[in-house]
Formats: sequence, structure tokens, C-alpha cells
Amino acid sequence: MKKKISYIIFIILICPIILCGCWNYREIDTLAIVAGMALDKNMVTNKYILTTEVITTQAQGVSSIISSQIFTTEGDSVFSAVRDTIEKTGLRLFWSDSKVIIISDSIARGGIIPAIDWTNRSNFVRPDMWLLIAKGNTASEILKTKVKINEVTSFHLDDTMNSWSILSKFTNSMVWSFVDGLSSPGKSEAVTTVKNKLSDGNILPLVEGCAIFKSDKLVGYIDGNETLYMLMIKNKIKQALITLVNVSGSNTNVTLELNDNRTKLTPIYNNGSVSMIIDVYPTLSIHEIQGTNDFMKEENLETLQHEAEKNIGSQIKNLISKLQNNYDSDVLGFGEKFNEEKPKIIKDYNKNGKDIFKDIKTVVNVHVEIKGSNKTIKPIYIGK
Repeated sequence: MKKKISYIIFIILICPIILCGCWNYREIDTLAIVAGMALDKNMVTNKYILTTEVITTQAQGVSSIISSQIFTTEGDSVFSAVRDTIEKTGLRLFWSDSKVIIISDSIARGGIIPAIDWTNRSNFVRPDMWLLIAKGNTASEILKTKVKINEVTSFHLDDTMNSWSILSKFTNSMVWSFVDGLSSPGKSEAVTTVKNKLSDGNILPLVEGCAIFKSDKLVGYIDGNETLYMLMIKNKIKQALITLVNVSGSNTNVTLELNDNRTKLTPIYNNGSVSMIIDVYPTLSIHEIQGTNDFMKEENLETLQHEAEKNIGSQIKNLISKLQNNYDSDVLGFGEKFNEEKPKIIKDYNKNGKDIFKDIKTVVNVHVEIKGSNKTIKPIYIGK
């Protein structure tokens, strides 16, 4: 009995030692909390230019104001530039709260893997950081902008990126998903773009559109509207707005909200020819009519439905043509679909050293369903 009691006392005494604390615990005031980072290249020295946004706090009465400070360093590698930042901050860098990494156009065009390898490899950096490409600006210029709503630019970009499924003007590109996509056969990647834009007298970072990659190299861009239809083809769209201008010559514009969508891809091989049948099933609702036409009447509703199908089909065909002829980049995953359902065809293409994407002919079928018109089914009438 005494022996049993001794064991219990021993366990009680040892628990506080083995269960409390952390082996690599550090006080918060000995760390510089990094909100985001940007990478550019010095074209003269060929060194990486690392810009980090570090969170700062300033006491104001009983509360504190969160802001940020920018630090810039150079290094032969990304990691050496990271280490050199310690000399400027005087503190070890804490990366677990980092939200975003912005890569310059010039780095991305030369091959993005060397720039993101440390981010992907390090135990201290989150793999779910947003990956953005700076378009028309250096990456550091994006990070150095100050926004009024949120003084930390990286947090502002994080909030915007979290709205991707509602806006559908950019994709949810993260470091881990980009790296994972590179290893998928018959597939290329699209990464969200950001640029500085003058708005109400202030320069703000605008997130819109995508950078198109072939392998790990940037080959071109698509805008926000084209990104919407890319997401539609890839079955990654949740909500979006589609505006039809001058519906059937009625001088009336109608804005439709996409509430749901299903896209089916059917790969076809016939006598040496490859094609893809794309069936799109969007569910839309009327959200705005800039005129007095009643599009909920049966005959007008059919006209609106036909116009929506024609518009969506045309936008999809234009996007595919651009990706095939201008960029030869399969961000739509057509090759991946062939690999899943017709792997022998892909093997034959690979043996001949050819890429299947450019040879794929497409047939686009759009099946629109318009459900409802918000809280009113009638347009605004003008009394006689």
C-alpha cells in the first residue's frame, strides 16, 4: 500500500515538469512578428531583395494600435536575406503569423521554385501563406503601401484573399497548393496577381486576375473576368456576378448572380483527334435590371436565359483560345482529366515529346437555369 502511495506522489510531482512549458519557448518581446514578405531580384548583383513587414504596437491610452514596419535586406539566397534581417530588427523573426508572400514578375518569369523553396521547406513558415505575383510593380512596392482600414498591408491582403469565393476575380493560390500542383501530370498553375492602384487619392494594393504558369515559369496574365470563367471550368466557383449588356437589343443591362455551378468535362479520343466536351450548368438569379423590361415573363425569361448561355459560352471559348494559342498552359486541367480517364493517350503523347493541351478541340455547352429575382419579380414601372 505504501509503495502504491509513493508511486502516486511521484506521478503528481513529475507532471508539472513534463507537461508544462515548451522546449523552445521565447518571450514575445524577443521576437519580431512577420506579417508578410516580398521578393524581388537585384538585376545587377543577381541577389534576392527581401522585404519583410513586421508588426509593431504603439500604446494609446489603455489600448494599443497595431501597425507595421518595413525592413529590406539582400542575399545570395532567400534564407541568407532572412538571416540578415535580424541585424536590422535586432530580434529573431517569428513566421507563424505570416499571411502572404509576394513574388516579382521578373523572378516568376525566370522560374519561381528557387524563390519559394525556403518558404516551402522551413519548419517555421506556414505552408498556407497566400502566394501572389506583383504585376506592374515590384513586390516591395506592394508591401510598402499603407491602407487606412488596416495599417498592416499583409493583413489587408489576407482579408481580401479570404473573399476569393465571393468575388471570383482571383483564385485561392497558396504556397502548398502551388507546389502540389507542379507535381501533378498534365496540369499548370494559376496564381493570383496584385498591383498598386490609385483610389481616392491613395495608392492601394488591388487583388485581381491571375498569373499563368507553364511549369514553374510565368508566361502571361488573365484579368478578373477571365479568371471567373477559369474558376467556372475548374468547378471552383461559388458566387459571381455576370452582367449582360443590351439584352437582345432592348437597351437594358441585366446583372445576374451565380448561386451555384457544376461543370462536367468529358475527354474524347477519335481517330487520332483529341477533344473535350465542356458542359456547364450555372444557376443564376436576377439581381439588377437597368430598365423597365419584365424579364420574369416567360418569353422574356427564355430570351434572358439564351443571352446568358451565349455570353458564358463565348467567354469560355475566348479564354480557352487564349490559354492554348498565347500561353500553351493547361491551367484548366484538361491534360489531368485525360490522364485520369484515358491514360494511354497521355502516354502516347509523352512518348512523342508532345503536350496534349494545344491539340485539344473543345465543344462548350452551357445549360443556364434562372431562379428568382430577389425580393421583387417586377421591374420599376414609370406611371403614365
